[in-house]
Amino acid sequence: MKTNLRLTSVLALGLLAQGAFPASGRAQVDVWHLGKGGLSWASQAETQVGAVSVGGSLQPLEITPGVNLTRLLAEAGQQWQNNPPEDYTLGGLPHTWTNSNFFNGLAGPLKLVDGQDTTSTEAVFKSSGNPAGTAFFFDLGAAFPINRVRFYPEDTDPDGYMRAYELFVSDNLSFDSSRRPTYTSLRRVENNDTARVEVEFETSSTRFIQLKNLSKTPFSLAEFEIYGEGFLPVSSYISQMHYFGAPVNYGRLQLDATLVNQGEIKEPPSCVVQVRNGADDTPLNYFRSDRETGTETEVSLTEYETQLPRLAFFHQDPVTHAVLEELSREAYLVLPVEEQGPIRDFVRGSIRTDSENWSPWSVPMELDSTGSYSFDLNLPGPRPYLQFRVAFNGDAANTMRLDAFRLEYSPQLASAAVAEVALASEPAPAAGVTTVPSGVDTTFTCDIRTAFDQAGLAGFSGIRLSSFPAPVFEGLEMGSPPVPVAAAQVETTADGFSVFFAPAMNRQNNQSLRVVFRQQALEHNTAIDAWLLGPTGTLPQPVAAGNANDQVLNNALAVYTTDPAPAVQVTLIPAILTPNGDGINEATQISYSLIQFAGQIQMDVEVFDLSGRRVRQLLSATQPSGAYQLSWDGKDGGGQLLPPGNYLCRVQGKAQARTFSTEKVIGVVY
Repeated sequence: MKTNLRLTSVLALGLLAQGAFPASGRAQVDVWHLGKGGLSWASQAETQVGAVSVGGSLQPLEITPGVNLTRLLAEAGQQWQNNPPEDYTLGGLPHTWTNSNFFNGLAGPLKLVDGQDTTSTEAVFKSSGNPAGTAFFFDLGAAFPINRVRFYPEDTDPDGYMRAYELFVSDNLSFDSSRRPTYTSLRRVENNDTARVEVEFETSSTRFIQLKNLSKTPFSLAEFEIYGEGFLPVSSYISQMHYFGAPVNYGRLQLDATLVNQGEIKEPPSCVVQVRNGADDTPLNYFRSDRETGTETEVSLTEYETQLPRLAFFHQDPVTHAVLEELSREAYLVLPVEEQGPIRDFVRGSIRTDSENWSPWSVPMELDSTGSYSFDLNLPGPRPYLQFRVAFNGDAANTMRLDAFRLEYSPQLASAAVAEVALASEPAPAAGVTTVPSGVDTTFTCDIRTAFDQAGLAGFSGIRLSSFPAPVFEGLEMGSPPVPVAAAQVETTADGFSVFFAPAMNRQNNQSLRVVFRQQALEHNTAIDAWLLGPTGTLPQPVAAGNANDQVLNNALAVYTTDPAPAVQVTLIPAILTPNGDGINEATQISYSLIQFAGQIQMDVEVFDLSGRRVRQLLSATQPSGAYQLSWDGKDGGGQLLPPGNYLCRVQGKAQARTFSTEKVIGVVY
């Protein structure tokens, strides 16, 4: 099982001593739940490209042999659209259309995919002149494993079949310079004498199908049926922007998944989930561009879509105007002369992600086997909007199924919280950047400023700081000027500490805070994460970087080292494992980071006993800079549990004729 985020177990924050300090538990948080036992996937969908709900789970659509895909799509909630897609390169709902002006009415070619052989094109292509060249197009919305198509007239019109035809197909990858699909001829028949035409071919990934009539003989069609076998190899789902009603803090995400295996697995299928959150309902910014200067100005989505052309043609000649409109139906907006105005000086400019109000998509969370996955998202907040997307990759025989999506959330503790870190001895560095020597134990301050713009917020009674390596608590101060808080209670965590105080900070007694701590900065850019901790039943609230103290000039939650040299950094959680079968601390997670390395380096992760004998090799491979994780279960290379005692974990990298090695002690206890 692979994942790009650290799998986590349920954490409960307690106190070192009993008293009036509330713990930041996670017992009563709310859960936004989709899938089995929760909201339906379709009710929360913005787009579904071949991903459908089956028994409450989200998975790629599966074609069963003998089942007509045109009806299967509709039954799965993918209703056919009577027009070509706005952008052929994007997937989505299935579309059908024709190049005939006689059959582009309200019903259009939808009659060919309605599953009823009593509806048809009727007399449209029997009384409108030469029907040769008439083409019918079918966009399935995604590339399916297709191996057979069938088309035929009504039973009451047995002679109304096509006398000559050509069948074309296209996958989801082949497009021309105008972003239209490029087709391959699958079958050309110039003398057809079969009313119910059935074309079989080797199963292939197909999204677009075109049926062209080659004969001048009048014809009619009742149905166009498509058949295949297996799962859609690539499909996706994007949720709507979910609104929680007010800004909320986000906790753990749990994903339940199932591997559906119906054949030999050549490449393991996967389901990849990503999330993002925002302060408003517009994650994109739209800009108009001045045609002469290229200067861009932000506009609303409505103005961008309805008033701005990509490229505008202005022509008084109605014939020329009509030709341009026909040639540029989708690529351009053509304006008649009477509609010309100031808009002609502007065209559609760029579309940019609103990075100020929306977070980037999270690191991909990859699910590749049956099980329940848990992730700490560390989303910025509090924010009221959240969106997620799912990408399925597999083959016709094997796929992943997403059974449930459960996200913890709880109300914000304060309406805003900002913090900044500085050297205790130099709060206002000349360059506005906190810089320290690498690996030197240094004292820092973290100033925190909060706001309570509305009544009813729970407030907070603790602060959590975490970083790598873990910061060490030195003191807590409140007010302006800062006054030490003697009664603060401290809890040490694996990556830092939590400090609690009483009474809780709220709208009535809000004041500035300062946390004093020590840390050895090992990364060139060492980030410090901060959270507000509220009463039991609420989630921690992340604190953003900002101006928390007018006397501190960096507005940042990071420190920099003066020596950005390569390094190997290691943490063990837990440092003592008890592999006795009770499910608690059965293994230790070895997390290591490769910092400032150029290219691949040789990495070896090994476990030794205290005599220097290697008892387990966990890794020997080349890796680039990044964060990695391994697990050791207290067993030797032969799968046998080792005797209790202390063991040495060595993480070693070799690069540019240098060796970077870090050793940590792991205790094994029964």
